[in-house]
Amino acid sequence: MNKEKIGLHILRFGLAAVFLWFGFSQLFDSAGWIGWVPDWAVSILHVPPAYIVLANGTFEVIAGTLLVAGIFVRPVAFLLALHLVFITIEIGLNEIGVRDFGLTMATLALALLWSPEDRL
Repeated sequence: MNKEKIGLHILRFGLAAVFLWFGFSQLFDSAGWIGWVPDWAVSILHVPPAYIVLANGTFEVIAGTLLVAGIFVRPVAFLLALHLVFITIEIGLNEIGVRDFGLTMATLALALLWSPEDRL
């Protein structure tokens, strides 16, 4: 295995760990995440913020699991990058927004660089 493939696997597993951590955190402590739900999301979806947190946590756990398993890596990474774009814009230019921008770019890089031949 060459350095590029090793790097892609490190990127994939690292991002999967981040999404799994945040996803499970939202599932097990949804009340602690309600403050991050934007008002516009509640008004558009017409559901309580806790449901949005649970749905988001479920999405991130499923997506993180697919990344770990190496299944649908490219489309999952693309969806996660798109997901992070909205989060980054909503949070704005601060220390958390900059972190999420970095995660967005890393996830987009995985989506663009991954190919089925890279699977373990």
